[in-house]
Amino acid sequence: MTVHPRIEQPASTVDLDPGKLRGLQRITTPDGFFAILALDHLISFKDLLAEDRNTVSYEQAVEAKLELVRHIAPVASAFLLEAQFSLAQVIASRALPGAVGLISSIEGEGFDVVNGERRTRWRQGWTVRKIKMLGADMVKLLWFYRPEAETAEAQRQVVRDLVVDCRAFSIPLVVEPIWYALPGEDTKSAAWAARRVEGIIESAHLAAEFGADMLKVEFPGDVSTPEGRDASIDACRRLDAGMSQPWVILSAGVGYEEFRDQVEVACRAGASGFLGGRSIWQDAVATRDPALRAEAAAAAAGRLSELTDIARRHGRAYRPELTGSELTRAYPDGWYAGWQEA
Repeated sequence: MTVHPRIEQPASTVDLDPGKLRGLQRITTPDGFFAILALDHLISFKDLLAEDRNTVSYEQAVEAKLELVRHIAPVASAFLLEAQFSLAQVIASRALPGAVGLISSIEGEGFDVVNGERRTRWRQGWTVRKIKMLGADMVKLLWFYRPEAETAEAQRQVVRDLVVDCRAFSIPLVVEPIWYALPGEDTKSAAWAARRVEGIIESAHLAAEFGADMLKVEFPGDVSTPEGRDASIDACRRLDAGMSQPWVILSAGVGYEEFRDQVEVACRAGASGFLGGRSIWQDAVATRDPALRAEAAAAAAGRLSELTDIARRHGRAYRPELTGSELTRAYPDGWYAGWQEA
């Protein structure tokens, strides 16, 4: 398997906006890789804490997230968190060190359904402005999209509008396109699986075209067989070729070993790391014996470290940098007077 050359992305991917650049710097490792733990789960998180999620109190859910953040923060470049249980709480409790990046989801739990087609459900009372005021470094959008659905144009407008909002507050936006089954589709058929791969690629390219600063992408394929792995390598290369923005792989709750293989394939094709969730921390959250919980959390931190090593060996660093005359042209004398005035 050919190793993808580690070419650093150009600064033009964020239009040289210093606010966006700063946000991206804060969520990457010093050498330019995204080693991010996704912990913005709500119902699925509580389901792991007890047999009956209704017995889990607000305080218990908050403390469980803080505990996991404390254990994994030393090896993470950033965390993806949500407003209900974790965003303000990790700051006020000092569970999240100041040197570790912070990403906020903007959507609410789940999604709305219109005739079997999904629409983004916003978190009520939560906005880009508030995310920026909190001190987060990036906004994340979970984006359900099927181009043939009647909801497609409304969903496209969701991304367009959010790109404008994030630009207005100089905060980078990561879009997470999700391919889902429409009514009547057979998700176990080979034809559906093949269309899903193409849909993942097309959706990522579309979000990039609309102006997303980074893509969090479902793995386009499967690594369980040599043939599937080869096809996934090709799909990841085509995904990478269609955009200049950095991209990372999400875990989608697959087993850790499978996710580890997916990260390697994606990084060899040009990905700059991962933004993984349950595949990394599910065992730790599901461990209810206090005597074993710290050991399970340490194992989760070990998984994140291993994935980061894979990204470093095979991935593409994202470290946009301007020097000399390029820097002067981008930010001439008095640049600040007109910045964000439009």
